[in-house]
Amino acid sequence: MNRRQYLTRTGIPLAALVATAGCLDDLPGSASSGDSVAVADRTGDRELDRAVGELNEAALALFAADDFEEPTDVEFDPAEPTERIESARTHLETAAAELDEDRESEIELLRTYAAVLERLVDVTETVTDETLEADLQTVFEAVGDGDDESEADDDDDLEAASETIDERTDEFAVAETNHAEAAAAVESFDEAFERLVRIDPAELEDGIAALGDAVASLVTLGDGLESLLGGYEGLQTGREHMENREYGKAETAFGTAESTLGTATTTFEEDEDPPGGIADHVETATCQSEHLADAAGSFEEWAIAASNGDPVSAQNHKEAGERSVEAAGDCT
Repeated sequence: MNRRQYLTRTGIPLAALVATAGCLDDLPGSASSGDSVAVADRTGDRELDRAVGELNEAALALFAADDFEEPTDVEFDPAEPTERIESARTHLETAAAELDEDRESEIELLRTYAAVLERLVDVTETVTDETLEADLQTVFEAVGDGDDESEADDDDDLEAASETIDERTDEFAVAETNHAEAAAAVESFDEAFERLVRIDPAELEDGIAALGDAVASLVTLGDGLESLLGGYEGLQTGREHMENREYGKAETAFGTAESTLGTATTTFEEDEDPPGGIADHVETATCQSEHLADAAGSFEEWAIAASNGDPVSAQNHKEAGERSVEAAGDCT
């Protein structure tokens, strides 16, 4: 793929970060602005400047990730920005001990900047997790397997898929919270931040917004997949009731499954413009939820016909439902 610098795409100029990253002597409050300052008194200013440099290096490493239109294709190593952030915090501790109280606001501002970057590292790590692809495939493969001869295996696959999605939705929720907190903090940055760090907060906001789009799509996908798996489980429950000739219970289970699968489809459709890599998964999930909802409707009619003693209609509805389940399996 054609690799592009993410900052350039989102409007955060790499030159701005490069110019300020690692800069020690020309930032506001730097000791070089006063030739008469004693060497011993420059420690706090130097440590503050080093903290700014490390944080801007962390931002550079963070935002130099590729285009989030294909999040799972982005190569992101959280180690470098994390190390930079920790180094900056060490410098800030020294600066806080050396500088007068009237510089406390600068130190607190940089601590907030560090916290913002730390949250964004966590968010980016979640969004670009290369193992997500395999986890989603596990879910899609668990849905739509209509082989009655492997019912025990189907149950195991469904349980594994449900556990996987539960873990993923928890991760997505944490990422959503971290992103919201980071965005809120950046919105509070003003001219004092720009003077100290030499970055326009509005430019940071652009990059955070682009990352937020990917997070929101993952949250929506996770919520929809939970409903998809719940609906599919309802189909399995209804089938078990049919085997036991519990037609009333089967009808209820199939009706509930159809409603749950409809909720899944509606949830997927809420994300009107997901990033490209995520869009493929949304398309697959929507395909499965629609076919399985059709299956649930047919199976519900199967239960009703069986309850009414109409074996021909019951068989026809059962076969229609099985075809829809098979179609759901073909969505992948």
